[in-house]
Amino acid sequence: MTEYNWNERHIITFPEETIALATKDLHVYYGAKEAIKGIDMQFEKNKITALIGPSGCGKSTYLRSLNRMNDTIDIAKVTGEILYQGIDVNRQDMNVYEIRKHLGMVFQRPNPFAKSIYKNITFAHERAGVKDKKVLDEIVETSLKQAALWDQV
Repeated sequence: MTEYNWNERHIITFPEETIALATKDLHVYYGAKEAIKGIDMQFEKNKITALIGPSGCGKSTYLRSLNRMNDTIDIAKVTGEILYQGIDVNRQDMNVYEIRKHLGMVFQRPNPFAKSIYKNITFAHERAGVKDKKVLDEIVETSLKQAALWDQV
């Protein structure tokens, strides 16, 4: 029978082609407070992974870092590598809108943009280049009708 030293720390790595997402030495700071300290983690392709821990341990902060949502917080700073299919999406020259087409986040509670209903609905369309107000108006009306909210707002 093989004996294992449970005090030794080993990092299990998978062949590169099976890794969809990885972080290397990821640190997140809010001002001087370091919220996440040097996280190395890998997520296999086509697998479900759960991040489990007590409230306030950094799960949401970690997830927000993956698609660069911490960029919107003035005092937040993220260092280290966030590798999506081998590309470091934490580089400042990366287009966050392109990143978010591939890396999304589902919140426990609705988290709309801090804008009007109209602006929340048209935001992505405007970023994609739709400028015609009539087209945007139609998108808003159709979206609200599909959500059964047109008569409410």
